[in-house]
Amino acid sequence: MVKLSVIVFVHFKFFVFLVLKSLTNRQAIIYYEQVLSKLTGKISTRIASVALAIIIALIPPLLALAEGSGTGTITITATTKTVLEIVLNPTSWEIGQVGPNTEYKTNPEKTWCTMTNRGNCNINTYIKGEDAVWTESPSAYKWTLSDNGSNGIGVYVLWFRESTESSDTLITKTSSDFCPPHGRGSSLASGDAMQFGLKLKTPSPDYTKGGIGYFYGGGEMESHIIISGVAA
Repeated sequence: MVKLSVIVFVHFKFFVFLVLKSLTNRQAIIYYEQVLSKLTGKISTRIASVALAIIIALIPPLLALAEGSGTGTITITATTKTVLEIVLNPTSWEIGQVGPNTEYKTNPEKTWCTMTNRGNCNINTYIKGEDAVWTESPSAYKWTLSDNGSNGIGVYVLWFRESTESSDTLITKTSSDFCPPHGRGSSLASGDAMQFGLKLKTPSPDYTKGGIGYFYGGGEMESHIIISGVAA
């Protein structure tokens, strides 16, 4: 028998705002360097590239205006108001002792976890899973996440069921629609919440002794479910 825990993580994408000020050559250069420093390692390459392109395009005319007037302040502000925030409660499923070829469900089955959109815009959500690994030595022993709903030796299965759905939806290592599932194109509105539960089927036994199936290792297995959201 081994102990298995599934941890649910939340990943989301976000946007940033940029404020650019310019008075003189020296002030513009200093500000430009500060922006570069703040951008490094904090936002995606694509967003950083766009922001830097805006800075490079704006600094020459700003310098000309500042030098020509000699007084005053020119402030250009570009702000995105999109805020993405997903909150899950709870964020871990401690199954406990498990045996081979057995199904386990959260309790309650369909309302175990609540996902709330605390951002200021509608979001489309997606879900994917990962292989389960032995926590003591992840490279030594693992269970591969099934991509077709069937378990086997070293292969386990994960499903979720949204509270309004009548059937389970398979979770694979490929990101797929989450709320709701099956590509119906709906999104979760700001301030709204949805509930769901999880189901897991363990692999077939690694070996059998005396008619009883066992797993190798006898340790703790851990898997991750990743839920992501983007602005609708």
